[in-house]
Formats: sequence, C-alpha cells, structure tokens
Amino acid sequence: MAIFHWKIQRISAILLVPITIYVIFYLLKIGNLSYMNVTNDISSFPGIILISFMALVLFIHSSLGIETILEDYIHDVKTQSLLVSLSKFIHVILFLITLISLIIIKGN
Repeated sequence: MAIFHWKIQRISAILLVPITIYVIFYLLKIGNLSYMNVTNDISSFPGIILISFMALVLFIHSSLGIETILEDYIHDVKTQSLLVSLSKFIHVILFLITLISLIIIKGN
C-alpha cells in the first residue's frame, strides 16, 4: 500500500506542474480581461474540465501529503487515524465546494 501511495503522490505532483504553469500564465493575463471574459472562461466546458481536474489532482496530492506528515509525526494510532480521516473528509468537502462553485458560476 505504501508503494501505491508513493506512486500516486509522485504522479499527482507531475500532473500539477503543467497545470500550475498554465494557471500562472492565465493569472498574469487576467488583468487584461473583463469580468465577463473571466466568467465565460471559467464556465466554458474546457474551463470546467480544467478546474475540476486541477482541483481533483491538487486535493489528492494534498491529502496524501498531509496523511504522510500525520503518520510520521503523530505516534498515537487512534489520534493518527482520527486526524487522517478528518483530513480526507475536509479534502472531499473542499472538492465538492469547488464543483458546486463551478455549477453556480455556470448557472449565472
């Protein structure tokens, strides 16, 4: 299981590199765009897919990283298990909030 965890952590890190570069360039040009252009970009099909994919990969990467830290530094098994479960729950909630936000933006 540890090898699978390690592989997913590395794959998600690799996937985040091009996504992060794209987002940085997008944010650099966002000052030249109108509010309508930005909302149209976000609510377009490619925008929704990109943001959803980016959020999924980011939250998976973050969840696995936090889990590793908790397992390394929290030695009480019950506390460790509780905190790992809480972290995973919060990551799922954040991903759902991202999807709901996209639905709201798309609806407007």
